Amino acid sequence: MNKHNSTIAAISTPAGIGGISIVRMSGSKSISILSKSLKCKTLPKNFRTNSIHHGKFVDSGKIIDDVMVSVFISPNSYTGEDIVEINCHGGNFVTHRILQILLKNGAQIAKPGEFTKRAFLNGKMDLTEAEAVIDLIHSKTKHSQEVAISQLEGKLYSSIKKILNKITTLRTEIELNIDFSEQGLEKINFKELLEKLRIIKKEIELLVNTGNEGIILNEGYRVVIAGESNAGKSSIFNKLVENERSIVTDIPGTTRDYIEEDISLQGYLIKVFDTAGLRKSNNKIENVGIEKSFSIINKAHLLLWVHDITANIKSSMKSQLNDKDFIEVFNKIDLVKNKTIYKNSSIAYVSALTGEGIDKLKAKIISKIDVNKYDISNGLISNSRQLAAATKGLKALKKAMKATQEKIGLEFIAFDLRTASKALEEIIGKITSDEIINSIFDKFCVGK
Repeated sequence: MNKHNSTIAAISTPAGIGGISIVRMSGSKSISILSKSLKCKTLPKNFRTNSIHHGKFVDSGKIIDDVMVSVFISPNSYTGEDIVEINCHGGNFVTHRILQILLKNGAQIAKPGEFTKRAFLNGKMDLTEAEAVIDLIHSKTKHSQEVAISQLEGKLYSSIKKILNKITTLRTEIELNIDFSEQGLEKINFKELLEKLRIIKKEIELLVNTGNEGIILNEGYRVVIAGESNAGKSSIFNKLVENERSIVTDIPGTTRDYIEEDISLQGYLIKVFDTAGLRKSNNKIENVGIEKSFSIINKAHLLLWVHDITANIKSSMKSQLNDKDFIEVFNKIDLVKNKTIYKNSSIAYVSALTGEGIDKLKAKIISKIDVNKYDISNGLISNSRQLAAATKGLKALKKAMKATQEKIGLEFIAFDLRTASKALEEIIGKITSDEIINSIFDKFCVGK
């Protein structure tokens, strides 16, 4: 059902010079607004859905551009409304001129993500599919693109819908028994009910367990380079990102703030952080950098703890790293003549100067990313909002199981199952506040 009266318009292609630009319009007045400026053999009011037309875009009798117009008639369109896409010659002036004319003729400028928001509100996609659109736009690697496509195809929605159907069946059964219990006819089998709840619990647990992996694939695996000052952390950072991003000197304490760079390794998005050397210092500015280093370390998925193999320094800082997963890296092996010392396979031996061992270090990083244990074809939770809702649903389901085990009352079980349902419905957008919906679509670019 259409929920909007206004017709919106926006430029859907990036700014700049190119072969073509696209100006998109959606709403019940799209065709009538187009008819005021498009001159072609077929009148716009006679356009069929999924058709393309060549014509002249004019304003006050003057030709603005030679255009191709794609037409999608409601409900067979991306938004569920009438959509017109004007393909004009690429260029800022022409593109903005066409948009200005559409606005003058009755369209309103679209807000960020408003086209996709209308698609969601008009029932053309669920909230997980809408979020997948922006994930696909921002995907930087093969695996993040695959997760977005999986979600866009409705696989996460399908998994959640199956769980919701099972919960609804149980809720119906329990609520009927509540009615019967008032007549002394309670028939619930608590043992069978508990077994059904266990099955649902495992399915929600799988969703929650895929959350961290899905977020890693979508948002990146955070690798932090840390260690003593002057161990060569910035040089290793530069080798990993294949760019001279960090300043490198032989003066301890050069790095005063963290530096971040995204790289792709075997289809995974890796976010690499170079941090200030962890040492005791009387320099206030350096100490601020060290504090920031610990803050970044606490958020890391993996730590590369770098030693200078020639220094033989035992760090006192390592004990403060809260049992983080880490790889020990011994740097400056180009200065060591005795190569037989490289016996420990868990340690990465590298030379940031020559690049020796860097490829092996990259392989060790990839080996730490444990996402292949989950079947992406069933859909993965891909952001913190979805993970929080799934976790809330799991907590409520566990409460329902406890109430069943203790037989404390069907009303309590029913209440907990309703809470679980609402939490899962938040993920797909069946029950979601306007504030959450707006925050999601505000992340989109204008024109999408």
